[in-house]
Amino acid sequence: MRVGLIDSGVDRRHEVFADAALRLWGCEGRTHPAPHGTAVAALMVGQSAAFRGAAPGAGLYAADVYCDSPVGGSVERIAAALAWLVRERVGVINISLVGPGNAALARAVAAMQARGHLLVAAVGNDGPAAPALYPASYPGVVGVTGVDRRGRPLPEAARGPQVMFAAPGSQMVSAAPGAPPYRQVRGTSFAAPIVAALLAPRLPHPDPDLARSALASLAREAGANAGRDEAIGYGTIGAAVRIDPATMR
Repeated sequence: MRVGLIDSGVDRRHEVFADAALRLWGCEGRTHPAPHGTAVAALMVGQSAAFRGAAPGAGLYAADVYCDSPVGGSVERIAAALAWLVRERVGVINISLVGPGNAALARAVAAMQARGHLLVAAVGNDGPAAPALYPASYPGVVGVTGVDRRGRPLPEAARGPQVMFAAPGSQMVSAAPGAPPYRQVRGTSFAAPIVAALLAPRLPHPDPDLARSALASLAREAGANAGRDEAIGYGTIGAAVRIDPATMR
């Protein structure tokens, strides 16, 4: 099983990745571990005595589009990372990055979707009244918001028709480079990778029919029959992935 990630760098030396199958892309072969990319990757495939992500054992294909550069994260780098993941036939890809709409990115996303890939993206933390952010707001992208331990949407999370699912996004810990090795995280950035990792087993390779089936199955589990709203979409999944900070003390 493979799952993809486009983010900042991953600290592959962290204990949660000791048994993980990681393939890294970007930065001309150099690694630039970063807190955000490490935390997101851990929530997808990490595992240790104290921590368990959503899909430990899955192969993670992680693209670093920042490389510690002040001009990192460009649309060109994201598009190149998507192209790499398409070549590697990674069915489900997580992007916990947000920005304004961009024609080149829209074309790259559409091309990926035409080949049967699923893109999962955070809807952003600019508040309920903020304009739509991308790539979560492109048609066919699985937009994910975050909820607290009581299942309430985060007050800073975006609202709107782009919200398809919710997952834990606060009062939780994930892996971090350096010390301490686990730190609290908050935001839709950390909810999206949980959804992506839960979708990955349902789309083992890119296929348009499988992609639609995977989404339909996840929607049923999230209570789609109860309707879809602009705060949590079809509902919340992955609650068991939340690692409460109290357990780390």
